[in-house]
Amino acid sequence: MKLFSERYNYTKASDVIVREEITPEIQNAICSCYDKLNGFFMDSGVYYDTPYIDMEKYLWTYFLNQREGNFHDGRRYHVVATLFLEDENNPWYRKLDLVELSIKYLYAMDMKHDRRMYVFNSFVKQLNYEFGRLNFAYRVVNTEIVEITSKEELAAIESSMHDSPQNIRMHLNNALELYAQRPLGDYRNSIKESISAVEAYCREITGQKTLGDALNKLKDTGLIIPPILKVAFEKLYAYTNQPDTGIRHALMDEDGTYTPASEEALFMLVSCSSFINYLNKKLK
Repeated sequence: MKLFSERYNYTKASDVIVREEITPEIQNAICSCYDKLNGFFMDSGVYYDTPYIDMEKYLWTYFLNQREGNFHDGRRYHVVATLFLEDENNPWYRKLDLVELSIKYLYAMDMKHDRRMYVFNSFVKQLNYEFGRLNFAYRVVNTEIVEITSKEELAAIESSMHDSPQNIRMHLNNALELYAQRPLGDYRNSIKESISAVEAYCREITGQKTLGDALNKLKDTGLIIPPILKVAFEKLYAYTNQPDTGIRHALMDEDGTYTPASEEALFMLVSCSSFINYLNKKLK
């Protein structure tokens, strides 16, 4: 017998946002970033000879801790980065260790030879693009890979989808599915669905027509929230109503002056889910 979530086809946040693993798609994307590195070196106009091979030699010596003299056998060198990433016996976190050490190496190289930091910035930008595109719970910040989506945040999304009335669950489920859409998420409409979940929840409690009015009437229902928190959600609601985002209204021009990205969509989904959980607990 199918359970409720299966019958109503609700998406799980932990199935959408990849954390503490590297899927084949993410692995391929990371390897593709290494494939592009030779081009970045050439495009920089600074590096010649074999800068990519020099990086591989560094990883061979200081990541794999192999003997430097064995890196090249006279005919060919050892491929390090992509082979290590593609080895299924290597744990996901060690693969990210290798990527992070590569980032630090490129940073040091560019600091020494190219103050534009062209290769470093190009590699990091490509990695972050792929991580965002594939809903990976990590990003490169400066020279380190950091977690941007914790298990607690995923739990907050799933808890709000489980404990709220059906119409609120539908909004949150739509937000999650739009965020996970391939090849790129529909982040504008994901944000719209997230804030609509909060709006629907508050309107249902108060009978008001807009979120702003509903927030003002919450105390009349016996649900008192700190004024600062109320102001914070009023400002989030105002953000979604800005004409240049196209979130709740049509864009004012063809291209728009601002395009919400995966980070904004995820922030709104987590924030709105947490707020709904908070209100759920206050009502009990």
